[in-house]
Amino acid sequence: MSAGGEGLFLGLGIMLAAGGIGAIIRPSALVKESRRNRDARLRELDAGAPERFFEERRELEAYTPRFDLEHRTLRRFGGLAVALGALCIAASVM
Repeated sequence: MSAGGEGLFLGLGIMLAAGGIGAIIRPSALVKESRRNRDARLRELDAGAPERFFEERRELEAYTPRFDLEHRTLRRFGGLAVALGALCIAASVM
């Protein structure tokens, strides 16, 4: 492999591995808006909590999240990313 290709594979491998480890350790940091979070916030608003921004309730009711990944699924994607990162790193070293 050429010198530029090795560096590209090494950088890609490191980024994949780091992102995958992050997904395995803290999958909740990757999911900012999920159905569970939305439903919990609506329950808080029903209990009398103040809205954090103008028309928060209307936005939560009108725009539901498109998908809701479970932590287990995110960890599996993280494991796959770590494996692919390791392969990229190994390919750049050889």
